[in-house]
This record gives sequence, C-alpha cells and structure tokens, in this order.
Amino acid sequence: MNSNLLDFDISPLFLLNVYKSQPMKEVLERIRNIPLENSIFYIYGEKGTEKNYILKIILSRMPNHNLITIPDDLNRKFLKKENVVFLIDDIENLEFSILQHNEKTINCIIFLENLDYDILFSQGKIDIDKYNFLKKAHKIYIPPLSARKQDIVPIANMLLQEISAFLNIPLRELSKDAKEAITEYSWPENFYQLKQCLTKSCLSSKHKKLSTKDLFGEFNDKFSIKNFLDSKIGNFLSDFCRIENSNLYDTIIQEVEKALFSLVLSETGNNQLKAAKILGINRNTLSKKLKNYNLI
Repeated sequence: MNSNLLDFDISPLFLLNVYKSQPMKEVLERIRNIPLENSIFYIYGEKGTEKNYILKIILSRMPNHNLITIPDDLNRKFLKKENVVFLIDDIENLEFSILQHNEKTINCIIFLENLDYDILFSQGKIDIDKYNFLKKAHKIYIPPLSARKQDIVPIANMLLQEISAFLNIPLRELSKDAKEAITEYSWPENFYQLKQCLTKSCLSSKHKKLSTKDLFGEFNDKFSIKNFLDSKIGNFLSDFCRIENSNLYDTIIQEVEKALFSLVLSETGNNQLKAAKILGINRNTLSKKLKNYNLI
C-alpha cells in the first residue's frame, strides 16, 4: 500500500476525545500540568504507538511555535525566532553539542524514542552526557494498544472518520463482531498497524459496515495453519486416500514436527534448552526426538 494514503492529518482535539483507558488519561493529565516553557519532554513507547500524535497535542498548546527537526532543519536560521521547539527522534546519533550550544535559546525540546533512556544508557547507546541531560526531561510513556484495549474502538472510529474525509468516500462503520475482533487482537505494530488495516479495508470493501472478514480476511488466510496445510498437502490427499494403511497421520505429524524442530534449533543457535522452552516440551523429550529425526 502507498504509505501516503496513511499520512492523513488527525487533529489534537480528536485525539483528546478518544482516549478512554486510565494510562492515556494519565498521560493527557500530565501534559496539561507541565509548563511548556523551558521544558524537555521524552516521549517513548513501542514502535507504532502514538508518539507523533502526543507531540501534536503538546504543540497545540504552543501557538505560533517554530518547530525545528534535528538534524533535518539545522540549516534554518532559528536563533532569532521565538517559541523554538526542537524535535529529536534519534538521540543515539545526535551531535550533543547542538543542545549544549543552543539550550538557552530553545523554548522546548521534545524527544521521540522507542526505548526508555535508562535502557539506552544501560545498553551503551547513549553516553553519560546525554543521559544526564535526559534525566531533566519529563518522561512520558505511551503503552502499547494491547495494554489499553479500551482505546482501540474509539481510536478506530476516529480513524474511520479521518479516512473517509481523506479518501472522499462514505463513512464506514465497524460491525459488532469487528469491534470485538479488533479489541481482542494484539496489534503488535500498534496504532500504525490499526490505521493501515482500516485504510486497506475502506479501500477494498464496498460495505458500509466493516466485518471481521473485511478487516482480517487476508491476515487470517496468511497465518491460518489449516490454510497452510491445505496449500501444502491438499493436492496429495486424494493419492493418499487411494492407498490403504497409508499411515497419513504419522507421516504428516513427523514431517511437520521435524521441520518445526529444525527451525527452532536454527533460531536458538542449536541450544536445546532454549528450543525446548520455546516448544513447550521437556528437554529430554526433545533430545530423543532430535536423535530419531537425525537432527543431532
């Protein structure tokens, strides 16, 4: 899908009205209570969470601000401007002297990151100077969607309105089953994945009400074990059925098991203990089966 289709604008007022979960209510309350002048914000959360949208809410409280994205806008003359806001989304590669030399002329600094700066420092990805600077920041954590299911349907409804306006199409709604499905789904890529899913569904479906199939049909096909087996062995079943005592069950189970063990061993660097934990079986059982399959 063309990523430009996902770049429609969402107003801060919309965002303020969709967050129903306690964690996000607390985020909004903190933002309301933090003086913006001479402030440093460190907004972090998993990939795909609404860090950019929380940024919009903060900036909406700063009329006539001049946003400088580091390092993209460094050539712009900003020292004589008022209400300068530095936006930094790559602290690891930031030339720290930029902040040291201009700290007094900057009204507000906002960092957007996937990880807590404590973790970045413990992993050696930022040095002590950056770490000490970040300790002055107001740290704001955006939880993943899976941890705040109350937000999913309101966010989806908001996105459907924005998608409808952006694409100039009739407004789509979610069926009851679709609402339940998106609430139960884990959304590993968070807000962005939900937006992508809804945009694709609006483009491909002619229904006013989007069903679970409209949203997840292709996803389910891709990851369904039944469909995988159908695609791999369906064509051979008629041949097996002509043979009496073909031992189909044992043949399929052994081949699938052998392939699964091989993949997990490869992923764990042939560490049988880790492989057994991932597979959820006893290590001795795994070792015995690996010997039977000549995998060790």
